[in-house]
Amino acid sequence: MKRSTFYKAALVAAMASVVSATAAASTYEVTVINLTNGMHFTPLILATHSPSAQMFRSGAAASPQMQAIAEGGDTSGMAALLTSVGATVVTGDGLLAPGGTATFMIDDGEGDVFSMAGMLLPTNDGFAGVSSANLPTGAAGSRVVLNVPGYDAGTEANDEVVGSGAPGEAGFPAPPPVVASGTGTGASGVPTQAEGFVHIHRNVLGDLDATGGISDINATVHRWLNPVARVIITKVGGESGVTSVAGLNGQVYSTSALEIFWQAATSADSYVTGYEIRRDGTLVDTRDGTSFFDDNLQADTEYTYEIRAIDAAGNVGGPSSVSVRTNAQ
Repeated sequence: MKRSTFYKAALVAAMASVVSATAAASTYEVTVINLTNGMHFTPLILATHSPSAQMFRSGAAASPQMQAIAEGGDTSGMAALLTSVGATVVTGDGLLAPGGTATFMIDDGEGDVFSMAGMLLPTNDGFAGVSSANLPTGAAGSRVVLNVPGYDAGTEANDEVVGSGAPGEAGFPAPPPVVASGTGTGASGVPTQAEGFVHIHRNVLGDLDATGGISDINATVHRWLNPVARVIITKVGGESGVTSVAGLNGQVYSTSALEIFWQAATSADSYVTGYEIRRDGTLVDTRDGTSFFDDNLQADTEYTYEIRAIDAAGNVGGPSSVSVRTNAQ
């Protein structure tokens, strides 16, 4: 498969969020910060799961699913594998740029530990990864901070040449944002062999020749020091019997304004103090009422609103969502 076709397929697969059918006991907010100067992360995969399941293990050979992530950013195989063993899985929807931050919500279901992975671009088979870290315990607000190193999957020789992102084919994928960061072309390649096991990445070599040399990686931009990422896991709700809101519906007023309404939720252990309101996945308000007026919107555009109830103990109920389209011009 050509590099461009493969990488597009990987990004499309990564845009879907996959969640297991098991009931969630606690909810966590996971913030991922790219600490590097010039490396992009491919769409991330995050999972909560039993300690008996592992996304990867240092010193051991990478699975085919881990190889697909590390060589081309394709999370679909790993998502399917983890979901099949009862894990709760969430995937990202785009590249995480140098210095960028991404935030995810994930439930623990039947899982006790947290794992994460995303390819480091530009590398042949490097990735930022967390393997089976403990989730925060205690009351809502408790958190765990992880400093995440760059790993080498050991599945591909680090020749540092632009090529295919398909597993088993040499070279690293170079989508437009990565090319814009300074990758070159025409390199002869770094003489090396695949190691055969997961280990801390030795970093890239790179060079300063944009149209030749031994590497297509820019030595002044793409080299890094560990950690490559910081992951902050915050417990935002526990098992509490907070109900999801019911009766969620919307009323359109114009090309730029609408309002959504819902019925009050309840909490078995406390009392509901407010509601989180997200528009297309972004938190836009938290309020104690049961309606939300939204304006300055685009005409003839569909917006999806998600509402979660919060009780006095900080527990968060399940989401309810509704999609509403503004009037055309």
